[in-house]
Amino acid sequence: MLAESQGALRTRSVQSEVIWALNPTNNISEGLRRYGVSGETTAVLVVGIGAPATGIAGTLVGLDELAEVTDWATAACAMLPKVATQILHSTTRAVSSIKPIRNVLHQSGSSRQNNKGGSARYPVSHVSLSPPAAHSSQGRTVTHASPAFPSHDGAFLQADDQDDAAPRRAPASPARTLSIPARPSVLKTVQLHARARHAFAADHDDAPDDDAHDVLDEPTPPRHVSHAAKRLLEVRHSGNPIRAAEAVRKFRQSTVKPSVREFNAALEALQATRRPGEPLNLILETYNDMLRHSLLPNANTYVALIDCLTARDNEVHSAITALERRINHRALTGLANPAFDQADYKRIDMLRQENNHNTAMSLFESLLSTGGNRFLTGHTYTSLIRSCAINSNIDAAIHIWAQFEKRDDFFPNSAMYLEMIRVYTNAGQLSGAEEVFAEYRDALQRGMIHISWSEDNANPNTLNCLVWNQMIETYFRFDRPEKAIALVEQMLQAEATDIKHHVVSDPPPVSSATFTTVLAGFCDSGDVQTALVWFDRLLAQQPSSSQDPFEPVGLATKPDHVAWRIMVDTLAAKGMITDLNRIFSIRLSTDLRYARVPQRTIVYTANMAHLQSLDDEQCVRTIAWLLADVLNTPDFKLHHRLHFTTDICNAYLDRKMYDKAIGLFSAYVADFLKSTETPSKSFIHAPPLAHVQESQLKFTDKLYQVSKGDVPYHISMELARLAVRLRVTQSPSAIPFFLQSYALARASNTLPTVGMTRLDWELLFMAANTFETLEEHFKLAVPDFAYQGLPSLVRDVAAFEFDFDKLDEDVVRQVIDNLSKQLGTDGMLALLKETGFTSAVKDYIPALDQPLEDSASETSGADSGYASEAPLTLDPYLSRSVMEKIRAKGANLAGVVNSAFSEFKTAVENGKSPHPAALALLLHWLGRMGRMKDVVYTYGVAQRTLQSLENDKVLQTQGWFEIENAMIIALGHYGDIEGAHHYRRRVFAHGGVPSAEAYGVLIHNVKDTTDDASNALELFQESQRYRVIPSNYLYNNIISKLAKARKADYALELFRQMKGLHLSPTSVTFGAVIGACARVGDINSAEALFVEMTKDPNFKPRIPPYNTMMQIYTTIKPDRARALYYYQEMQKAGISPTAHTYKLLLDVYGALEPVDISEMSRIFDELKANKKVAVQGTHYAAMINAYGCVVKDLNQAIKIFTQIHDIPRDAVVYEALFSAFTVHRRADLIRQYLNQMHLEGVHMTAYIANCLIKTYSLLDDMEEARKLFESLQDPPEGVAAPNNHAPHSPETVSAIDPNAPVYREPSTWEAMVRAELGSGNRDGALALLERLKARQVFWMYRRLAWLTMV
Repeated sequence: MLAESQGALRTRSVQSEVIWALNPTNNISEGLRRYGVSGETTAVLVVGIGAPATGIAGTLVGLDELAEVTDWATAACAMLPKVATQILHSTTRAVSSIKPIRNVLHQSGSSRQNNKGGSARYPVSHVSLSPPAAHSSQGRTVTHASPAFPSHDGAFLQADDQDDAAPRRAPASPARTLSIPARPSVLKTVQLHARARHAFAADHDDAPDDDAHDVLDEPTPPRHVSHAAKRLLEVRHSGNPIRAAEAVRKFRQSTVKPSVREFNAALEALQATRRPGEPLNLILETYNDMLRHSLLPNANTYVALIDCLTARDNEVHSAITALERRINHRALTGLANPAFDQADYKRIDMLRQENNHNTAMSLFESLLSTGGNRFLTGHTYTSLIRSCAINSNIDAAIHIWAQFEKRDDFFPNSAMYLEMIRVYTNAGQLSGAEEVFAEYRDALQRGMIHISWSEDNANPNTLNCLVWNQMIETYFRFDRPEKAIALVEQMLQAEATDIKHHVVSDPPPVSSATFTTVLAGFCDSGDVQTALVWFDRLLAQQPSSSQDPFEPVGLATKPDHVAWRIMVDTLAAKGMITDLNRIFSIRLSTDLRYARVPQRTIVYTANMAHLQSLDDEQCVRTIAWLLADVLNTPDFKLHHRLHFTTDICNAYLDRKMYDKAIGLFSAYVADFLKSTETPSKSFIHAPPLAHVQESQLKFTDKLYQVSKGDVPYHISMELARLAVRLRVTQSPSAIPFFLQSYALARASNTLPTVGMTRLDWELLFMAANTFETLEEHFKLAVPDFAYQGLPSLVRDVAAFEFDFDKLDEDVVRQVIDNLSKQLGTDGMLALLKETGFTSAVKDYIPALDQPLEDSASETSGADSGYASEAPLTLDPYLSRSVMEKIRAKGANLAGVVNSAFSEFKTAVENGKSPHPAALALLLHWLGRMGRMKDVVYTYGVAQRTLQSLENDKVLQTQGWFEIENAMIIALGHYGDIEGAHHYRRRVFAHGGVPSAEAYGVLIHNVKDTTDDASNALELFQESQRYRVIPSNYLYNNIISKLAKARKADYALELFRQMKGLHLSPTSVTFGAVIGACARVGDINSAEALFVEMTKDPNFKPRIPPYNTMMQIYTTIKPDRARALYYYQEMQKAGISPTAHTYKLLLDVYGALEPVDISEMSRIFDELKANKKVAVQGTHYAAMINAYGCVVKDLNQAIKIFTQIHDIPRDAVVYEALFSAFTVHRRADLIRQYLNQMHLEGVHMTAYIANCLIKTYSLLDDMEEARKLFESLQDPPEGVAAPNNHAPHSPETVSAIDPNAPVYREPSTWEAMVRAELGSGNRDGALALLERLKARQVFWMYRRLAWLTMV
């Protein structure tokens, strides 16, 4: 056999040729030694050549015992090099044989004789001998993807509402998709084993042996079906991929001596249940496992693998098409994102690296070498040719067709011809496509096409129409529109009556998709005007009588939704706005079902880009149409509308249409605030408040920049009102413009005094007060500035008879302060007397020192979750995708979670849901990232998912506990402790116990009125009572809580307990226990633990322990050298300094004696130059403290304070300033900066109050100290005082309403008790202690009680 294939013998005889063929090298002597008969031989394989073997002494046994005496694994490994060489030669011969095959095909007859069939006559002269690269560009395929025929190239696979849908999952890497790492490649292994089997087969029988029969071979059922095979057959028909995967894994793990039949059953079970888009990993693992058992694949094995690889090749092509289309649509919709585009291009590159086509073709060659051509079905031939079409591989397609023509048991179907036309089309050979099309028509007329009218198959008339549509597309792609239209004319002349009588006509009647193909052809060729003419004519036709766009109807019909999409996209891309708006108006007036978000967005984006070419009247008319018709749909959520509103407002501002701009923006803000106040689904889709606030600030800045101060007063006032409603502090640059608009309206007598409210006057006075503190360049920004100052505004209030006393008390205070500075006390009093506001004078003196009033805290409505009643089905692929994405995490955690959630939400909208375990993981991370609206939505989906599991009570119960436990974690991370405990109680009520992670989250977020962490300990002890196995996370959190409560002994005990359970302490654990020792002043233990941490083999450097050690030597035991030593150690460990590190360094030089101001300034300059670390209030506070409290230079401290422009001033900065006032006993400055703090929207804290109480007590002003203390509130029992700690991130500095209540801390009680004792009022101190005792803050009570006894 080898000699015949090679054309010559390599050895001197046929017998030695057999031995040589077994040897891995070309050394014939070595082959004889290794495989020839020797004195030690106990068993021989007898090969009879030419005649039966005779004269052999021994026991003759059958080949079924060959495995007992042969080490097939060793034999196969030894044979690999030689057989590989043979396979390569064989493959080369197969390619070289294409030319004679092509010559045969070119003749009128074919190799199929007496089979009623003719041949597809493909031309020779245009065939390329070097096939193009994989996934070459194929242009737009416009013949619609028939649901009944899955070989379409994917251009129209997506519904119109899924324009931006991406493939759901990518393989981890190309290698992982096609083969298993560290093992022979699938292609090589398949070739080697196939060739080995051929070498050992008897030359009189090329069929598979009994054990290799296909389990699907119905005419010849297997003589015996094992239990494993039966089980695999059952799961194959179940359609459940999870069950199939588990059954295959169980079979591979538990079956001792599996057979080829059983492995084929496993492969077919995986193939039958595989979901589109899933990688082939498990299938290839199973196949490789088959080879490890020394089992040789048979025809059924090859067919299963070929079908999987060709299906995957088609899926990859469809995915690439969808990704490219998504990138194009981003550009059309104006939402282009370089990061997203880059990710999609990277995904495309990964997909193109898959080699499914070449592997499938090699398997096909291996199958042919074993005589397996007769086992192939029409589906496999079609799939292979489809793969050739995708990869533009003409030679391979002709070779496949030639092998098919050797079959005399069935005819080709329309799909095979369709794919052959695509092969030539994609390869750029029109004449070849025309030859195939002509052959198809001839075969159809002669009855040589396989036609099946079974309802399980595609309708033959539909397939026939698809072939013609493909040929129409081909002509357009080769710029031959006249030929394409000629085909359409022939189809229009066909009768549609025969199609109902099981007759396939030639030509076929037209379908809706036929005209869509024509439209796409003209659009792709650039002849958009002709496409528009055709489209307009189609609009005048009647709707199609069929919902299926591929079904032949015989008449021209209205455009289908794909045709609409093609025209909208093309007109938008070409900038033909008039025609675009005309046809889209028709679309909106006829069928709103298909006027979906993507198309509306494209129309909107195209019109906005075209606005610059319009005059004002046309611009207003266009925007009105966009708002009224294009954007006026509930499908556009609030976050979409914010983008549109901003764009349109900017367009109005560019044309100085201020009223229209402010009207539109105000309407959006009203809708946004309504959604946040009233629980509804719209709140789920609302953008974050910060985004709307940012839009308001940008809108305001642009309006003033465009107007240059010439803005109607009512516009400026509406902007100020919006700022109040959105809780935005206007930028300093906007203040002069606001006052200018007021002054101009006042001067022109256009001020709407009757309609002005108390809020309007307060906004004016707040702006006027702020204006007094602005830097000069802001004041000079407005040309011809007309505002005449604060006194004029006071006179205006009097002139318009508004009661000055009705204004907010704090505003009045600051007005009086500023008037006093400008006019002096006498001048201020004179002005107030002049204006009739003498009653304010009575309140002026006490008003200077009166504490801020409390105000009610803001409430917000509850979010609504998933409320649909539609049933949900579990999607294992979605479960796997969501879990793998989140578990992979990486640097862009937010992006990963967002991607997982987006995929999940899209699936839910399509009626699918992941496994409860995946939902639990998603809840966990959404809560961790503070996305509570998404948590509520996901929880609602989870409840609906659990309801769908009524038939699986075990899974339903398990899933319920997973979801409830995840809600504990999510709400705990978010900070909703009461909500987290609600779900904890639910878990207990149903007999469950929260997980260690849930307890860890609850402990981490415990908030007490004291620092003793009693609630945290109670939770930890509860977890141990219920035998919850502790985790690192649980121990880390309880130890951290104990550290903050200064319970170092208990923390160290748990630390030792943790190590006793063989839980390796992490850097977080060490940081917590080091912090515990630091808080109690146990510096020796802290240093010892630090050394132990750095010597731990699992040590991974983290910043907190280093910062803690620096803080020890900055605050607890001041020592600059030791603090800098740990900073240097941190640098040696390769850790970058954080914002807290820089704060400590500033204190090292600015708070420790001797103070080194120059070095502190150097550190501050280094911080500002560090792009990775943001400057925060704590850094300015350290500078203010150094100058004001240590160096005693109050003027410099105030200068630093006033020069803070790069970040908003926060409570920490004000606290440092007030501390400097305390040191310098400058109570006279307190009121001024308290008012400024309020105007800047900074919430007062208990720590600022502590500082002020101390200041007042030092100046013997106990009345003011007591007023301030009593103005504060006690937090609810069992809850820590909120809003007293400044945010770590500068972006969230204004997140707290400045009018929110200020809650006392334990230290506030201490400050007041010390103040009373310092003033000699022991009784007052004791009264405070009794109140503290009633609040059960016993640790602080004991500490302060000791003070009263000193």
